[in-house]
Amino acid sequence: MLSDHVISLFGRTITITSQEQLLAIVVLAIALTTWAVQLFRRRRSVVVQRSAVSDQMLYELTRIADALERIANHPADQVIAAANRRAEESRGNSLSIFGRERPHS
Repeated sequence: MLSDHVISLFGRTITITSQEQLLAIVVLAIALTTWAVQLFRRRRSVVVQRSAVSDQMLYELTRIADALERIANHPADQVIAAANRRAEESRGNSLSIFGRERPHS
């Protein structure tokens, strides 16, 4: 079968066994097979040319995306608005240090 190879590199000796050689050959064969399959398989792709219809579709999809984004952010907007209302109400009912309401200035 395969024999062991000894390689000297930068003053170090490296021994490559027959098992390592066989493993390297198997890995190389798998890599080449994968490359060949990728190279020769049919690729099906659709190229859409720019036209008035595709521009209109892009416009409509953009509108839909914006509307969905507004809907998704709507609960957050409600929470912020409620917090602002509470802050305004607390400013209107300011209490003195004795717990009585101050006259509005």
